[in-house]
Amino acid sequence: MKQNLRNFSANNMHRRMLGLLSAICCLLFIGTGCESFQKKFIRKSKKPVERPTPIVNFQDYTHAMTPMDRYRNHTLMFDYWNGELVDALGPTSSNSKRIKRASAEALQELKTLQGILQEDQAAALQPLIDERQRLDAQIQRETYMPSQRDQMRRDVEAQTRQFERQFSWRDVQDHLKPQDTNAATSISHAN
Repeated sequence: MKQNLRNFSANNMHRRMLGLLSAICCLLFIGTGCESFQKKFIRKSKKPVERPTPIVNFQDYTHAMTPMDRYRNHTLMFDYWNGELVDALGPTSSNSKRIKRASAEALQELKTLQGILQEDQAAALQPLIDERQRLDAQIQRETYMPSQRDQMRRDVEAQTRQFERQFSWRDVQDHLKPQDTNAATSISHAN
């Protein structure tokens, strides 16, 4: 009988320990439980939270720049797009979209530079623009053979050297159109 009591108390002790252990596990699960379980008991607002729309005020600073600054900026942009065109026409590249975009952007920058120059320098730049327009038209229509790309690249490089010789910002700084005084005064009054 004593042995039965010992077995009974040992079984009872195991049951208590197992119950205590499962209660601790349940408390841990509820306290730190999975996220989806916690979400079930959190109230959600019926109206979605509206995020405020940002207010963006764009300001045009191009008129605040001097003609020399504008010429330098557009020269840098021309150099970038011209370099992209030379790289795209190289033997390792075959992306026609890249060639078209670089050619169009370089031509646009040349035309912008022509608009900044006075009449005599703008007229001197016109033959270079005409030659670049012919090349751009050929590129945009894709009427060139892959074997002609090397010749086109050499033509672009020659045009680049000619531009750098004749239309460097140091050479044309005295031949830029003066800044529009009306735009400059309107900006100073706005501040």
